[in-house]
Amino acid sequence: MNRAEKNQQIEEIHGNLSRAGSVFLVDMTGLKVNEVTDLRRRIRAASGGCRVVKNRLAARAAAGTPAEVLGRRFKGPIGVVTHSADSIALAKVLTDFGRDHPNLQVRAAALSGRLADAKDVAVLASLPGFEELRAKLLGVLTAPACQLVRLLATPGAQLVRVLDAHRQAGES
Repeated sequence: MNRAEKNQQIEEIHGNLSRAGSVFLVDMTGLKVNEVTDLRRRIRAASGGCRVVKNRLAARAAAGTPAEVLGRRFKGPIGVVTHSADSIALAKVLTDFGRDHPNLQVRAAALSGRLADAKDVAVLASLPGFEELRAKLLGVLTAPACQLVRLLATPGAQLVRVLDAHRQAGES
């Protein structure tokens, strides 16, 4: 690979790392090709991206990005997994896949410019996802209105029950 190709790759990796809100470094040594393909499919389904890069190029590309804190962690065979918005979903994908395939190990992560290790990623994966939090918030916001509707409907329902009891008493 000549210098121009290296510079082009560095610029491309730098662009990806600049746009990413979260960057995970994973060790995929020992995974079979079909397992890596499955992992990449799951990452894409979570709107993330996965790429195996040369460590020296990745360390240079990380300069000036939120992933700069990972600079010394680019060692050995690693994959760079990025996501622009929902780092919890990506942490869940990596943790779930790692449970089924122990050869996949999360080495480190840069979450909004802060360094996190594998334990931090596991804690992040245990948190509720964005959609789940949105559903809980919607439930909290609609609860008072639902209670008001039930409260207003109660006298009418009681009247219907009294009339029905009176009708049944008249039939017997």
